Amino acid sequence: MHSTADYQFISENLFVPVKDDQLFVKRYTQTTAKEAILMIHGSMESGRIFYSLKDKGLAPFLAEKGFDVFVPDFRGRGKSTPAVSKHSKNKQIHAIEEEIPALLHEIRSHHRWDVPIHVVAHSWGGVWMLAHIARHQQLNIASMCLLASKRSIVVDSFKKRFEVDFVWSVVAQMMTKFYGYFPVKKMRIGQENESKGVYEDCKKWVYATDEWIDPSDQFDYLTAFKKAKNIPPTLYMTGKKEYYLGHEKDVRRLMKEVNNPEDKFILLSKEKGYALDYDHINICTAKEAVTDHFPIILEWLKNRGKAKPKT
Repeated sequence: MHSTADYQFISENLFVPVKDDQLFVKRYTQTTAKEAILMIHGSMESGRIFYSLKDKGLAPFLAEKGFDVFVPDFRGRGKSTPAVSKHSKNKQIHAIEEEIPALLHEIRSHHRWDVPIHVVAHSWGGVWMLAHIARHQQLNIASMCLLASKRSIVVDSFKKRFEVDFVWSVVAQMMTKFYGYFPVKKMRIGQENESKGVYEDCKKWVYATDEWIDPSDQFDYLTAFKKAKNIPPTLYMTGKKEYYLGHEKDVRRLMKEVNNPEDKFILLSKEKGYALDYDHINICTAKEAVTDHFPIILEWLKNRGKAKPKT
């Protein structure tokens, strides 16, 4: 049990079955929680981006403030089983249409079925959640915050050409063909391995700058968003030291693709009054974030997108 001036919270480990797999979920909660948060990690990582072994980070912070927080590891990552291997057959469509629904069902099983659920996602996790919303526009999602989430990359630099166009695209493709999965850990370019299907689907979206089509069933996400009427208000945040994984230009492009007038964008930089020029990882992990932009995320969620954060 952890205590603060506001609340006491506990942490527990859950496992959510999805067909033959088990998704590990770290839950931070306390007895007075009336609203829930699903936190979705990004590519080549696990839910640990949102919490430390000492229960510090964005997930415990939000639990301290009164939310019931669920932090999953998606298929094969972190403590979910089985681990990614050459036998892994999952693609992005399975995260979008199997894992996210199973996690939302799990959250509602701990509450009334009409409990407001919020979403906080980092990087590619935001793309998966938006894709799910495009397909299911009657979801009871109260609000969202997407941290450094981009869908495609148009920003250009030497660093992007080397690390994305060469290492992630060319070298990783050869390594994935050899191992039968994307060996992120062996390549030392991330925390979690990915299945061949997820890697290949992700690459198609990153380079498809003018369209957003699902490789599995040809669902047209851009067309769906043009017709959408029930998109939750979303706060997009990214840092000034994002050179290609979540560059301001690409985050704004994703925001434009969704085209929800209730959405807001914040660039986290010293010039804007924040403690750091945040990058792709420390936007979630920096100790300064606890007093810098975590409170802005909290107010956005508490007010269901009606807050007016500083820009």
